[in-house]
Amino acid sequence: MQKQMRPHPQKRTRAEARAAGWKDPLQPQQPLVSGKWLLSALGIVVALAAICAYGTLCLLFYQGSWQLIFHPSRTVSRHPNIPYQEIQFDYTETGNPQLTGWWIPAAPDAHYSGSTILYLHDGSGSLSDTIARVESLHTLGINVFAFDYRGFGRSDDLHPSESSMNQDADAALAYLISTRHLPAHSFVIYGIGLGAPIAVSIAARHPQTAALILENVSPNASTLFAADTRTRILPVRLLTSDRFDATKTLKTLPTPKLFLDLAGSPQTQEAFTSASAPKQVFQIGPEDQARYLQTMRRFLDELPHQP
Repeated sequence: MQKQMRPHPQKRTRAEARAAGWKDPLQPQQPLVSGKWLLSALGIVVALAAICAYGTLCLLFYQGSWQLIFHPSRTVSRHPNIPYQEIQFDYTETGNPQLTGWWIPAAPDAHYSGSTILYLHDGSGSLSDTIARVESLHTLGINVFAFDYRGFGRSDDLHPSESSMNQDADAALAYLISTRHLPAHSFVIYGIGLGAPIAVSIAARHPQTAALILENVSPNASTLFAADTRTRILPVRLLTSDRFDATKTLKTLPTPKLFLDLAGSPQTQEAFTSASAPKQVFQIGPEDQARYLQTMRRFLDELPHQP
């Protein structure tokens, strides 16, 4: 009888070996990843990267949005060519002044010596850039108090905002009332550019003030942000509290108001249209100093409680 030969284990076929439980070390131990899974994973990675990039962009805007509105200078290189006093006020608990301003007094026998203009500049430069205007106001024979917000000129170092500007304007009014002992009804709040909506806010919080003058009203913050195309993909209103929009307040503000358009600003006309009476508006050429002063005198003379 012929003896049946058994195949040598090493010569088994791979199929027979696998059937017997043998595993090929060169064969993947787990099923291969599908192409669909890879595409899904790649999509998730790209989406997370996009979210991180967008979040970073939002953070950068949140931290630097003030630079799109304000253009401060820390230098006060020029001073008025009229008698004035440099004032430091709004002291902290440690005795450091936060704000610096100029008190420009009228002559004792001047026509409006019993009134004071609180001048709120436009959030650009420093007090040095207000000299031409405050000297013009001084020629009216009225007291003028102008100051630098924090972040400007010699005032305290701070990234300015609408909120900080309102706080600084309140501090200036408090200084005039508590330190100089001037009656609130003798104040005329004068705001130019970005200072205009701040002046409206001050007049609303202090209804006893005599009058409100708004020159070349600035566009609101949304319009200023939109001028930079990089902000159009951002939720700007969620990332900043700056609005600089006085339209709603003007609708119900009873304070006598004078709107001066010296730069062909449509925002000034829009603000005038939205404002409640009493109100006046004048378009004056930027170099027409005589008409500017004439308009100011007429408005001041018409105030009901002119001291």
